[in-house]
Amino acid sequence: MKHVFISFLLMMGTIQAQAQDQDFWIFLCYGQSNMAGQAPIEQQDLTVSDRYLSMATTDGIDGRKLGTWRKAIPPLCRADAHLGPVDWFGRTLLDVVPENVRIGIVSVAVEGCPITFFDKDKNAALIAKEERDWMNGILNQYGRDPYQRLLDMAKIAAKDGVIKGILLHQGETDAYNDEWHKEVRKIYRDLQEELRFDSTAVPLLVGEVVRKEYNGVCAHANPTINDIANHYPNTYVVSSEGCMPSDDNVHFSSEGYRQLGRHYALCYLEATNPSLAETCRKQLVTAGLDKKTVATTNLKVKAEKKGKVIDVTASEPVDKVDVVSFSGKTVKTFIIDGKPEFGLPVEELPKEKLIFVFQNANGKTTADIDL
Repeated sequence: MKHVFISFLLMMGTIQAQAQDQDFWIFLCYGQSNMAGQAPIEQQDLTVSDRYLSMATTDGIDGRKLGTWRKAIPPLCRADAHLGPVDWFGRTLLDVVPENVRIGIVSVAVEGCPITFFDKDKNAALIAKEERDWMNGILNQYGRDPYQRLLDMAKIAAKDGVIKGILLHQGETDAYNDEWHKEVRKIYRDLQEELRFDSTAVPLLVGEVVRKEYNGVCAHANPTINDIANHYPNTYVVSSEGCMPSDDNVHFSSEGYRQLGRHYALCYLEATNPSLAETCRKQLVTAGLDKKTVATTNLKVKAEKKGKVIDVTASEPVDKVDVVSFSGKTVKTFIIDGKPEFGLPVEELPKEKLIFVFQNANGKTTADIDL
């Protein structure tokens, strides 16, 4: 019955559908758990512009109806998901794009899935063999075909607006060889062929997983992820630098997802509109929210705990030190005023393992210190 409903929507469009609006920018988002979002939704995440919309790719207990637009109040992916990177991707774009522009998100994600679950030529046989109850529960919400659900909802969305980009966050499961590259590119090409968008105008943005310096459990996927931009045109890698993990070191914290969303937005603008990208970067810097470094090799530090002080010797003068917990929260900021050697008092800091982020105009570096 649900397939009949989707077919009807594809023929007739949604109730809200009007003539295609060139100022309604549609972004397709897919992947696994970090794309779905795994962090708590906090009060600051609940204020959403009327210009930011999300298409329901499933029905939900919160009232969302498959194939219809709703205000982009998290969770975006499914009613049983949480805060993810796409939440602050759209908000960051809306801060700099013209006021007549609206943003629409179409998101499908399956926690723990391999990239082949989105390969239309392979996924049926693979999904049929899936035995994990929790995974099957998610797959059932997507009609056991996440690629087809993404495609069907994208076709409905494209009746209202224009597809502007594709966001991918997936790789913890299998981004460890060139086969992953090929699958990612094939999925992009399949979507392009069926949705008939211009590949030169629709960039593919691929996000890094939690980094090694933050004890990312799957950080060994990042070299493969970073290499994809070297093989395919209009493909960009979104840095997860400064995006702190949750306690499991696989998923990001709430603030980590906000940072990652900002990185996706900035990466998209850098790929499509350098002038807006510069405006965006300046706004993030002014607000103290730009944690994407220019370089990490220009600044090196030696940090050692000695009693109630951490002694620091840096290769260059340091301007600021952020102390960040593994939940992603900045617990303390020290303003150093350009000193290459200094001490940081630790009496007021939580007695736990913390990340110290040393910064100057040329870059950043981090040190993990267990208090």
